[in-house]
This record gives sequence, C-alpha cells and structure tokens, in this order.
Amino acid sequence: MAHRLLIILLTLCLVACEQSAAIREHVRIGPEDWSLELAVGDAAIQRGMMGRETIPKGTGMLFVFSEPVIHQFWMANCLIDIDVIFLDGQGRVTTMYRMVTEPPRRAEESQLQYEQRLPLYSSRVPVRFAIELPAGSIDAIGLRAGDAVPIAIDRLKSLSR
Repeated sequence: MAHRLLIILLTLCLVACEQSAAIREHVRIGPEDWSLELAVGDAAIQRGMMGRETIPKGTGMLFVFSEPVIHQFWMANCLIDIDVIFLDGQGRVTTMYRMVTEPPRRAEESQLQYEQRLPLYSSRVPVRFAIELPAGSIDAIGLRAGDAVPIAIDRLKSLSR
C-alpha cells in the first residue's frame, strides 16, 4: 500500500512539474536560433517578462494574440531592458523597439500614477504576435521592418483560440 501511494505521489509531482514548465517555440530569427517561451492567454501576456533578472542568450518570449489589433507594451515591473518585435498575421516585422527599464514604483506613488508615467511601445498597426528578446538582439540580428520571421503561424494562431 505504501509503495502504491509513493508511486501516485511521484506521478502527481511529475505532472505538476510538467504543467508548470513553459511551452517553448524554436524559431530562427536572422542567422540565429531562438528558444522562445510562449505567452498565450490574457494572464501570460499581461505578465510577460515582469520580474525577470535575466534573459539567457538565445531565449525570449513569443506572444500569441487572439486577434490582430494594435498592441502597446510597457515596462511595468521589468528589471532589465528588453527588445520587442511586433509581427503581423503573416509573421512580418511591423515595428521594433528597445524597451528600457523604468524606475520602480515609489512608495508615495499609486499604482495608477506608476502606470501612467510608463512609456508605451505601440505596434502602430494590428499585429498577431510579438517577440521579446534580450536587449541589443535586434541590432545584432540586423532585423528590419518588413523582414519575415518563420513562425508556425497557423499552429500558433490555433493556440490562442
């Protein structure tokens, strides 16, 4: 009986660990291969890379939006500079930015005041995807507006439904 209980507990632990592991998408951007954590759904998209102290080389985050709309990113609760690349529904680069860290919320500052002082980084046109990479990656890759990023568009779109 104890042996069976141990097996059940180990199985539950493995399932919990697997569910908490980020789903990753492997994408070639320019001359480099990237392992991108998927952000699908409102909670994951809103959380993004908040609170991260590093983005390891060759990694980043791929945001999959449910509809093509104009999106605006900000650096709320972000601890490091981040490059962002907005992609249309065909995976073409529309706009890119180097988003810089902002001073944290001050003790005398309300949450609303903090959020209102943060710069917004707009896609300017409707997009279906965004990619966040370590700061300086856009320049290192040599990415330009209009470049295609080979992502599994149909499969990724199906994840956001």
